[in-house]
Amino acid sequence: MEGKRNRPENALPTEGTLAEQVERAFQYRGDVTLHLSGERSLTGYLSNRSGEAEDAFVEVMLSDGQGSVRIPYREIQEIVFSGVDAADGKSYEAWKAKKGGERQKEAEQLASEMRRQGLL
Repeated sequence: MEGKRNRPENALPTEGTLAEQVERAFQYRGDVTLHLSGERSLTGYLSNRSGEAEDAFVEVMLSDGQGSVRIPYREIQEIVFSGVDAADGKSYEAWKAKKGGERQKEAEQLASEMRRQGLL
């Protein structure tokens, strides 16, 4: 299927079972493209999922702003990460490193100002 679909160069298909693909798409904080049965596709943010047997579904907030839709698992043929993950690089560790650098710079500026004033 991969060769038949037109997708942006940065879009990556998911791998694994459908349940694993859905879970990765749910954890991804960017748009995904769902290729569905009948040569249909839609793009949006996967906002909910329920993997309960025959009634399993995903809910997708459409990227065109037209609301959200519920898609049964049985209609999903492929999931592609097609949008930018809005939280990429925004992990707690990245935040701590950024804040640590900012605090160090602020401390150096305060020390410099205090030396200039003869307080250190």
